[in-house]
Amino acid sequence: MKRINCAIFVLFACLLFNSCDTSLNEYVPKNDTEKDITALLNTYLDARNNGDINKLASMFHDKGMYVAGNGATFTKSQIAESGAEWWVQYGKMKLLNSEFKINGNEATVSSTGKLGGVYKAPHITSLIKRDGHWLVVKIKTGN
Repeated sequence: MKRINCAIFVLFACLLFNSCDTSLNEYVPKNDTEKDITALLNTYLDARNNGDINKLASMFHDKGMYVAGNGATFTKSQIAESGAEWWVQYGKMKLLNSEFKINGNEATVSSTGKLGGVYKAPHITSLIKRDGHWLVVKIKTGN
C-alpha cells in the first residue's frame, strides 16, 4: 500500500510541475520592451517550427549566431542557406518559463526550450536593439 501511495504522490508531483510551465504564448509582458521581445520570439518560434528559413534568418543581427545543443553552430548567412529539415527534425519547439533581463538596448531571455513535446533544455536568447528593432545576437540551446 505504501508503494502505491508513493507512486501516486510521484505521479501527482510530476503532473503538478509540468502543469506549472508557462509558455511564451501565455506570458504576459510587464512592459512594452518585453512585449516587443515576446513578439520577436514568437515569430522566431513560428519560423523555426514551420521551416521558414528566410524569416528565421531575418531576425538575427548580421553577426548573430545560433548554437545548438548538439554542437552545430550557424551564422546568420548559414541559417539563410540551411535547409528547413534541420530546424524541424526534432518537432515543434516551445519556450517555457521565460525570464527577461533588459539593460537599455540589450536583453537576455532565459527559457526552457521544449522540443517535440518531450525533450527540455535551456534556451538562452541574447538580443540587441538597433534602429528601433530587436535582433537576435545569439541563441544557445542545450546544456
